[in-house]
Amino acid sequence: MFASSALVTPLVAPFHVEITSYWSEHMRFHFLEGVPFIFHRPAQKIAYDGLDVVIVQHVETGGMVGNFDGEEVRAEAGSLYVIDFSRPALIRDASDIPRQRRNFVTLPRAFAKRWFGPLDRLHGFVIPPEIAGAYTAHLLRLRERLPHLGSLDAATLGGTATLLAQALTQAAGHGTSRSDPARLFQKACLHIEASLSNAELSATEIARAIGTSRTRLFAAFQGVGGVERYIRSARLERVKAALGAPAQPHPIAVLAEQFGFRSAGQLSRQFRQHFGVTPSQFSAGADPGGVRRYPALD
Repeated sequence: MFASSALVTPLVAPFHVEITSYWSEHMRFHFLEGVPFIFHRPAQKIAYDGLDVVIVQHVETGGMVGNFDGEEVRAEAGSLYVIDFSRPALIRDASDIPRQRRNFVTLPRAFAKRWFGPLDRLHGFVIPPEIAGAYTAHLLRLRERLPHLGSLDAATLGGTATLLAQALTQAAGHGTSRSDPARLFQKACLHIEASLSNAELSATEIARAIGTSRTRLFAAFQGVGGVERYIRSARLERVKAALGAPAQPHPIAVLAEQFGFRSAGQLSRQFRQHFGVTPSQFSAGADPGGVRRYPALD
């Protein structure tokens, strides 16, 4: 990332930086320790690499002063600040501490917008330590836990994004209210899609993960028939997609476990109720190229 996205000038010799990263589709965690340096992302770099992400940086030790699209920004230890990679930035670490820690999260723009709302005022935005505390404590706990996790689960991603959204809302009040039904619906859908294998997935668990109440969650899903109906439909759509891709066999029992059904029988019954055919009939109706010969089933 350093080589492709910015011009990096060390402020202490020899230059040495260690970064440990954990990746998922929607969120990437990076834990950096090293000497202070200048991070310059000019317009030429932006045009060259086309990176379209938002980074939330935690200044664990030291401090920084930066120029974000012409605006001077300062952040002390314990603060968070936001970098919009589609805009120029020049960031200079404080050089009085030879070894500094930075912990940052990278989010694709679409994902960041779903959680945080409009992003146009976030470039260079600073969240002070007294507001950032709940999120930074969570991030430091994750630094200890992540090496022992097999994957970045939905609860981890949802909990992290929720704490970030809360910190941004409290610091700026720029319209990321958790009570906004449209935004709640988007957050909940992301969590559901990432959690379909969990047979215990429920409205209570979803509300806890995205930081809202069951009442507000139910209101957000009223237009699509409710939370449970949405979960069931999402699971069945994933099963249908798997059955329609015959490159490898998909036993019903395996699909039931993979997508959170309690048994193969439950999957078969719900599939027939939803699509009008059994999973076996639907699978037999797909040609070797994966094109279904049945008429529309929805």
